[in-house]
Amino acid sequence: MKKALSLMLALFLLLAVFAGCANTNTPAVSPTPSEAPVISATPEQPARISQIIIGTAADLETPSRAVYNFDVYSGTLLQLAPVYIDANAEIRPLATTFETSDYKTWRLTVIDGLTWHDGTPVTADDIKFTIEYNALQSTGEAQTTYEAINVINSSTVELVLPAANVRHLSSLTTLRLMPRHIFEGIEDYTTAALEQQVIGCGPYKFDSYNADARTYTFKAYDNFIWGQPNVDTVIFRSFDSVDTLNLALKAHEIDMIYAYAGGVGAAAAEDFKTADGITLLPVKDSSNTAVFVFNNNTAPGNDINIRKAVAYAIDYDKFHELFGSEYSVHSTAGFVPKGTYGYIDTPELTRDLAKAREYLAAAGATGTDGVTTAQYNGAPLSIELMVRSDIPVYERYAELLKANLAEVGIELVFNITDVPNFREITEKTHTNQAMVTKFTAFGMSMGAGMGAGYMSGLGSSNGQGQIMDEAFDGIVQKLKSAASPEDYLAAAAECQRYYADNMPAVALFWDSYIQAHSSELDGFTVDGTFGILNVNTWYSIIKK
Repeated sequence: MKKALSLMLALFLLLAVFAGCANTNTPAVSPTPSEAPVISATPEQPARISQIIIGTAADLETPSRAVYNFDVYSGTLLQLAPVYIDANAEIRPLATTFETSDYKTWRLTVIDGLTWHDGTPVTADDIKFTIEYNALQSTGEAQTTYEAINVINSSTVELVLPAANVRHLSSLTTLRLMPRHIFEGIEDYTTAALEQQVIGCGPYKFDSYNADARTYTFKAYDNFIWGQPNVDTVIFRSFDSVDTLNLALKAHEIDMIYAYAGGVGAAAAEDFKTADGITLLPVKDSSNTAVFVFNNNTAPGNDINIRKAVAYAIDYDKFHELFGSEYSVHSTAGFVPKGTYGYIDTPELTRDLAKAREYLAAAGATGTDGVTTAQYNGAPLSIELMVRSDIPVYERYAELLKANLAEVGIELVFNITDVPNFREITEKTHTNQAMVTKFTAFGMSMGAGMGAGYMSGLGSSNGQGQIMDEAFDGIVQKLKSAASPEDYLAAAAECQRYYADNMPAVALFWDSYIQAHSSELDGFTVDGTFGILNVNTWYSIIKK
């Protein structure tokens, strides 16, 4: 398992709702100073909720910042990022306020009164330390994101980028602040003691881990600056499978189901509709729900005609029917989901077997009638497809893809493997030919945004798409160097047109997250990073 901090700092998120589909969307952040966060209060103080149990099918390992699931879940409770993204794609203050005059120099100021759970104030030095320490932990080298990190005073730090970046604050939505006075001098943070690993500055403190019961327990922190959250105790409980997890919610053994960057499946959602005491809440999402990604740097994915043939052979209506919820929509050739900042309309993806065969013929393939495997470059036209074994629906995606492509003579051969091996091959060695998975909104916006971090193969990129085209790299550089929202939107449109023209990857369909919870609960706040489970929710949630 990768170190969680490395992953969380390497991936950036810019979530937007489906309401806006033109490239004239409001920028994610304006250059004017932000105000301190305000927690909206109810007219009357709600009755306190003594305990909420959150069910998950994810493993709950020994608590540590190095454990991915603990890092994600604790980020909704005890760890704070400098800023967060709300449901309308707006950057909001969390641990800090922010301002910039040129999108190159960003000034962050710690919210007055914010403390670590041991009572020590959170300072500008903690922000500087976090950035520099994490770089050393993840790469062994000094940080290169900023030209300078200047501590102005005890609460204000100035982050100076090499060039203007209108989207930079999106990278800070998952920056887990670390207490300098705790971690300074610890060469490898994964070796820190448990009490050091779990210290935070959020509204909850870590209470206990029960390996036998497979639970994390968090208790409200008495001295958090917003006051007491509405829930005294929050428990995460792990289940062996999604099926047992769903049954637990129906039996009211848990209060809600949570999966980071995901929700319950469409079939489970239909089942929950008829169950007593369960409410379904759709959350708009700009992730790529299901994607087929070529390794564009190896055969046969390095042949544009093969890529287009595959794209036209896929039955998108069937994917929508079998796997999409009632909130799902058809995908387009531009690959970037509707609602993403900078989205433009590109052609909707549709099945056309005649066109698929035309592109196969242009590639020199023969025998594309689907009776036998087509021949390509003197050998059967076969594509090895990497599939993660931890999420069963991915294998179902693969089976439908196999049937679709067989109709034009393309054979799919599955390589179903565990997550560590999947990541090793698709992100490091790049020896695969193709993969099927999900790309989160968090990841679609990393780096330059527009999914470029997943798709680029140039430089030190670990992008699964492995696009080595200099023309694409030029677009990525425009995205990265955009000095104004207008410049970024122009580059974003160019990026989507590149995807539509070259088909380096295929979005199979787009969907919303469907969250399932006890009908006794209400008042959830939607966060662009964590969905309905986030720091603000603990101040808005009520029990009816």
